[in-house]
Amino acid sequence: MLGIKSNFRRCLFNFRNKEKNIILHSNVLINKKTKLEGNNIIHNNSQITNTNIGFGTYIASKCLLQNADIGKYCCIASNVRIVSGQHPLRKFVSVHPAFYSTKLQAGFSYVDRDKFVEHKLIDSERGIKVAIGNDVWIGQDVLILEGIKIADGTVIGAGAVVTKDTEPFSINVGVPAKKIDYRFNEVHREFLTSLKWWDKNQQWISENKAFFEEVDLFYENFNNVKSEIK
Repeated sequence: MLGIKSNFRRCLFNFRNKEKNIILHSNVLINKKTKLEGNNIIHNNSQITNTNIGFGTYIASKCLLQNADIGKYCCIASNVRIVSGQHPLRKFVSVHPAFYSTKLQAGFSYVDRDKFVEHKLIDSERGIKVAIGNDVWIGQDVLILEGIKIADGTVIGAGAVVTKDTEPFSINVGVPAKKIDYRFNEVHREFLTSLKWWDKNQQWISENKAFFEEVDLFYENFNNVKSEIK
């Protein structure tokens, strides 16, 4: 945590936590329930609330992320947003919340109890709407619907709308987002999922950084010793 005393903190100027190497650029709005693990940068005009951000993950400008778990070493481009709220499409005659919600979204309601689940949560106890794995790259202007799990190693192309869970190390593009390929072959995907290099300490990663340049070389060197790596 950043030692935020009020519920929200807006950074009018750049802020840096030297101990954890966290940088918040100007006009970032962040609340005290948001946790940053370290080596994180959040760029201008982003709003982050009730979100856990893993080590090494950076978030570009104008992002709107709330009630999310975000893993380590993620790359999130500008204007990425989590879309909140659902409306009934088939059973109810109207999509207007006055007919199914007591939350007074339009200032009035015809019902005295909620009759439709308006938010999809993947962790109801913590109120988490979206889970983003480790080593994920999300391109510019991506929209992510509630209730979605983005797997480790996923790539989401710019402008995509993510409406369903992704597969590990898959490449997804379009509206709605669809898998078009994988980053690696099945053997490498299973190995990386098992190894979880993103959980290794910085010293190990730094000492082995050359192997990160070629997945075949990485696999050859660490496949038989993965149980020994900490």
